[in-house]
Amino acid sequence: MVAIVSFVSIIFLTVVLGSVFRVQPKENHLSSCLAMFVAMTKSTLIGILIGIWIADIVFATVISILVSFLLISIMTYQLSIKVVLECLSALFMGAMMGTMLSLMTTNNQLLSIVFFTIIYLVSCIVAAGLWTRQTYNNFAKAIPSKVKLSFAIAILFLGVTAYFDIISVTTNEEETEQHHHQH
Repeated sequence: MVAIVSFVSIIFLTVVLGSVFRVQPKENHLSSCLAMFVAMTKSTLIGILIGIWIADIVFATVISILVSFLLISIMTYQLSIKVVLECLSALFMGAMMGTMLSLMTTNNQLLSIVFFTIIYLVSCIVAAGLWTRQTYNNFAKAIPSKVKLSFAIAILFLGVTAYFDIISVTTNEEETEQHHHQH
């Protein structure tokens, strides 16, 4: 369940952050760094999620790259070619690393998803705040309210689903342990 909430958060924040980036198009080094930061964390998280759903590393990597490409294209639509190219470069590395990480951390999937989702959400908040910081004196005020609201909703759903997934895993382990003791 956490993986689904994480994936929905990615899609939702892709659209929201893309609209923030397009409102104030920038042509400086900070804009490409911020967009690349979000692209790297997004594609790493996508790679982790796809790696959980698809066990074959090659197929999972290809799908991760394609899904990341689609979402990065949506986020960077109408931005400078420099920003788009840097984001596309970052997505290849992030998608491959995420897929490999997912296939290596099978015992800690829940922790991996929650941790990397939080990193992605924080990267979105930081990027949105720094993108619009020249307009505001305070970093917290520079973060658009739609990004703050999206972040809060994503954290709330992530926390609730993580709690229920932990309870489910704990219950399954207890049932398995009781079953082994009976035999």
